[in-house]
Amino acid sequence: MNTGFLHKNMPIYFIAFIYFITSPFIVHGQNAPKVSTSDIDNFWIAFDSIQTIKEKDKQIELMKSLYTDKGTYGLKMFMELRKFDATRLVESINKYAKFWASIRGNTLKIKQKIPAIETYIQEFNVLYPDLRPAKIYFTISAIRAAGTTQDSLVLIGSEIAMGNKNTDVSEFPDKRLENFFKSQNSDNIIPVVIHEYVHTQQKTEGKTLLGQAIYEGACDFITELVLKEPLTNTYLKYGRENEKKLKLQFKKEMLSEDYSNWLYNGASSKTMGDLGYFMGYTICKSYYRHSSNKSRAIKDIIGLDYSDQPAIMLFLEESKYY
Repeated sequence: MNTGFLHKNMPIYFIAFIYFITSPFIVHGQNAPKVSTSDIDNFWIAFDSIQTIKEKDKQIELMKSLYTDKGTYGLKMFMELRKFDATRLVESINKYAKFWASIRGNTLKIKQKIPAIETYIQEFNVLYPDLRPAKIYFTISAIRAAGTTQDSLVLIGSEIAMGNKNTDVSEFPDKRLENFFKSQNSDNIIPVVIHEYVHTQQKTEGKTLLGQAIYEGACDFITELVLKEPLTNTYLKYGRENEKKLKLQFKKEMLSEDYSNWLYNGASSKTMGDLGYFMGYTICKSYYRHSSNKSRAIKDIIGLDYSDQPAIMLFLEESKYY
């Protein structure tokens, strides 16, 4: 917030009031995470404003002035990381009109989920007392990503994270979103946020398939501990049903630096993608199960240097998974 107009002699309660009404964050408790949803509101204002305009250049100008220029720091970081801008947003709106019409209501329900998200972050803090605070930004991402992180920022692409079986994906040529959405409901936003929040606590990504699988799988496993119920991700369901053959195949490839058969391949895989998440999740679960000190195990899982191959191999050995 720009505080330049606040005079040093103003009453402190007035300054606090000014901050309250101008802050983009929703904070419901002293230790609650800071959550921003203003980008969602601004996007739909921009969306409505371009509906009666046919000229693409003018649509882009409005999207820029009403959404991206007014965006939070989180939105600007998301745009940089996932390579989208006002032009891409307008092109997406014009190309996938049915999708955007069908997802709007879901994105506006996110504010209703914030109390539950805050509660689970507090549960996470109980499990992991070393938890560092992170800011959560709910944005609209031009259908680029459901979520990602940067340092202490959780960045959510709400139009993907809030999709479900009723979301209209008929305009998309591939089945990626359809397959992702068909098992989703509005409550799935909570594990998405917790998964990404765990990423903000980790040190590094991996340098091999094994390290990166544990890096991703750790987030799913910790999320499951926080929620106190099994996750229902399609790759986890498939993995549980096919673990024996996956375990053998993963062992053959786990020291490779090529992730393409196991991670970030949901869009291209002919069968089930992202099964490296399942393998990392299962290894972490085995490590936790075999540990006599569960609190220590959680610290080990989150604090692991996933890029340190000797440390990763020791973690695998102590997990007793193989």
